[in-house]
Amino acid sequence: MLLRTRISLLVILAFAVICIGLVAASLKREELLTEQFVGATVADRSTLWRKINASLVLRMADKTWIAAEDESFLKAVYTGDQIEIQRLGAIIAEQLRDQNLAHRFDVLNADGSLAYSSRSDVFQTPIVTAEVARHAALEGVRVHGVGNDQARNIAVALAFPLNAPTGAIGIAGTAVYATDIDEAILELEEATKSSVLIVNRRGRLLAGSATDLWTSIGKLIDLTGVDSLQVVETNDRVYSAVVLPERAELGSLVARLVSIKDVTELAHRQRRVSQFTVGAMIFFFVLVLLGLGYYMARSFAPLTEGVGVLNALSRGDLQARIEGTSGRNDEVGRIAGAVNVFRANLIAFDRFRRSRERQRHRQERFIRREMTELADTLDKDERDTVLEELDQLEHVVQDTPGNEDVVLSIADATDSASSALTRELDSLAMTALAFQKMSERVQDQNQRLREALATKNAFIALQKELDIAARVQLSLLPKTMPLSDTVEMTGIMRPAKEVGGDFYDFFNLDRHHIGVVVADVSGKGVPAGLFMVMARTMIRATARQHVDAPGRVLAIVNDFLEQNNAEELFVTVFYGVLDDRTGHFVYANGGHNPPILVESDDAGPLQTTGGVALGMFDGLDYDDGHVDMEPGTRLVLFSDGVTEAFDDHDEPFGDDRLLVTARTLPVAQGPRKDVTDIVSAVDDFTGEAPQFDDITCVVLCYKGTLSPDHASPEATV
Repeated sequence: MLLRTRISLLVILAFAVICIGLVAASLKREELLTEQFVGATVADRSTLWRKINASLVLRMADKTWIAAEDESFLKAVYTGDQIEIQRLGAIIAEQLRDQNLAHRFDVLNADGSLAYSSRSDVFQTPIVTAEVARHAALEGVRVHGVGNDQARNIAVALAFPLNAPTGAIGIAGTAVYATDIDEAILELEEATKSSVLIVNRRGRLLAGSATDLWTSIGKLIDLTGVDSLQVVETNDRVYSAVVLPERAELGSLVARLVSIKDVTELAHRQRRVSQFTVGAMIFFFVLVLLGLGYYMARSFAPLTEGVGVLNALSRGDLQARIEGTSGRNDEVGRIAGAVNVFRANLIAFDRFRRSRERQRHRQERFIRREMTELADTLDKDERDTVLEELDQLEHVVQDTPGNEDVVLSIADATDSASSALTRELDSLAMTALAFQKMSERVQDQNQRLREALATKNAFIALQKELDIAARVQLSLLPKTMPLSDTVEMTGIMRPAKEVGGDFYDFFNLDRHHIGVVVADVSGKGVPAGLFMVMARTMIRATARQHVDAPGRVLAIVNDFLEQNNAEELFVTVFYGVLDDRTGHFVYANGGHNPPILVESDDAGPLQTTGGVALGMFDGLDYDDGHVDMEPGTRLVLFSDGVTEAFDDHDEPFGDDRLLVTARTLPVAQGPRKDVTDIVSAVDDFTGEAPQFDDITCVVLCYKGTLSPDHASPEATV
């Protein structure tokens, strides 16, 4: 590199470092200002949202006397008179709506169960959880915040206790005023001049009116980054989105509050300013480069002629020389003497080169033939690579144009010693190095083949073991129903992997009692399958010792699993015992989906007993529930793999679709066809979407005192 070039590069480098430092400082300052702006914006939106909710709560709190001081209503709630509760509750709800105090009115009993709701849903659930209601009733305090029911209706709610009527002792229950969250959203939109939405953590819209806007930019917003200000662009528009965490204090919902504002004009102005700044910097930088180049060219002009002479000599032009330097002992005279010595060395080197070429050609032909035969033992890709390197070596030794690039590419692939040889154009040494590299390729290929063979054998062995485990697991499921003339039962379990975590079981406890179990182990695969076997075995072993106490059976099994649960798994279980003489069904639920009871005129979920999953905590108690099944009544038991089966649009099958399917099951068909219809409905809904979880479904049909022609003592799975 020329001295002039080196000096120019040093000056340019120093100038570039200064410019980069200034730009970095500006960017850092802008980053700090942005962080301050984001923090202030997020804090303002969060504070404004809390104030809006507080104002709605205060509006409802001023009118709690409407329900809390109505003696007739308090007496109806205290005595549990459902007719009066429904009548008076409707009057109070209408009064709240007329005065624009609340959109919803719920009443909960002292134990937290729902006594009345002004909503007309098929499955009514309270806007606050049972724990919140019990706390408000027992402590005699008001509780307020955001709540949601199981249908994902969100509202700002105020829960307050209902005292016993005059002359009675205790607490009647809990009343809840609820204002639709859309009213709070509308106030926040008016205050911030933006669109406000509430979405769940998966991006599903729960509340808000800007549906089209969310559809266009919803996937561009990172919902995991709470308390953040994000900028997204779509369709030539720029939007700022403030993402705040939204948790229903009185419910179980965890969602996100998203405030979206169109900032396209502001973004365009900022972009124009940035473009102008960058253009000015580039213009200034180019101006400096031009000035520096002009100055360096004039300063080093006297050396240009000397450099040209040296370049001609390096190309082999021995006629080039510096005139007028004879007899001089200065720097110019020394350069002239060096040129003469260099010319003599070139002549001697040319003679030596021709001699070496003849010997080299003979050696190259022999090595080329041996290497070609060795390359035939490699696979196609490796063989093509070796032959390509041999062609490159031939171009090098033949002194064809472009040899320098080829030599450098081969030298870069070898160590430092071989690089020195290739730079000297020692073709024999380069050929030997290529031969060495090809030998290493052969060894590597053999090693890869051995490793691939070992991996394949291990995979085949593992696949065989998983197939055996799947067959063993399916063999544990009951093949025939318990022998009974009044009960018919059929089930199916379809694992999502080779080995599943779901299982079901039904068995005789004594002459007239039949036990039925449906369970779902957390996770999938072999660990869940092993934990399933342990849970099934323990349930069977314990069930016959406590025939009429399913809750006690779950408590014993829970303690055993918790003490023998090194992998920290858990299992949800529904276990029930049916008396085939009377149709009396006693059951306990350990965190499992409640079964659906299908009667002649209606179908609905079985009332849950409130238990948690087994294997998590020891010393838990599980309550028993019971129901009397009339002849012809069917009980549909299932795992969450049925209701949480997703289609191609990420939409779950859901409890509502399962309930509709259960209601439409023909009365005359047996449990086997019922199970087939339910699973077919799930498969039709999911389509080509992959199975997400194990699917388990069991149908129990109590035939009662049917004629012998209709009795079926056994059914196969």
